Amino acid sequence: MLSHALKAVIWDFDNTLVDTRARNRSVTRRIIETVTDRAADEFHVLSEQRLYDSAIYRWQNWQDLYRVEFELSQDQIRAAGRLWTGYQAEDSTPTRWFEGIAEVVRRLADWPQAIVSMNTSDNIRAALGHADLGDHFRLVVGCDDVAYERQKPDADGLLHCLDTLTEDEEGTVLYVGDHPVDAQCAANANRELDRRGAALRVVAIGAAYGADAPLDGWPVAPDFQAHAPDDVLAIAGISEPPAT
Repeated sequence: MLSHALKAVIWDFDNTLVDTRARNRSVTRRIIETVTDRAADEFHVLSEQRLYDSAIYRWQNWQDLYRVEFELSQDQIRAAGRLWTGYQAEDSTPTRWFEGIAEVVRRLADWPQAIVSMNTSDNIRAALGHADLGDHFRLVVGCDDVAYERQKPDADGLLHCLDTLTEDEEGTVLYVGDHPVDAQCAANANRELDRRGAALRVVAIGAAYGADAPLDGWPVAPDFQAHAPDDVLAIAGISEPPAT
């Protein structure tokens, strides 16, 4: 249960709201083949889905993944980043919203919600539109909305949401994400809020439902763990469905 009034709920996107693992691997395979002129299967982590999933959680962000696992130069990483939006739009690999997550989003309609993600804002808005959930999110901050060198775990995107949704009013904001970088981002946002003297705190929720996201051993532990989407409601203090 939260110790201060809930002000807003902010979500990561990939593997928090939507299971995008298969599509992201497909897009990454195509990007790496384009940038390196090598077959994707030459790279161990791209040869099987389970290996790609493990690699995603092994590295802090996609730039580190590309730099270490694929041995890309900085210029190649930037080129890869420019290809992501177009290749995502062209890829037909199915994705799915995690079971129950859309209902959780709807149950939180009395609070402002936003998304801070390292996917692109266009991809996110398209997914929201397909699920008829676009009206539930006041703000979407994708990787294309934040400077390349200020991506998560830097808190620029998250702080932009906080400034827009709360104006540093006293209370609590939930940030729900499946990756260690999300908890680190929340911690960095709290440090900036402390510097400002703001009576606002970001509470990190580690999302462990459906995508086999490992929560043990995160450099920064989340404040709470959600092993099912409804856990987010319980953490927020919303345990009963609305009367019908």
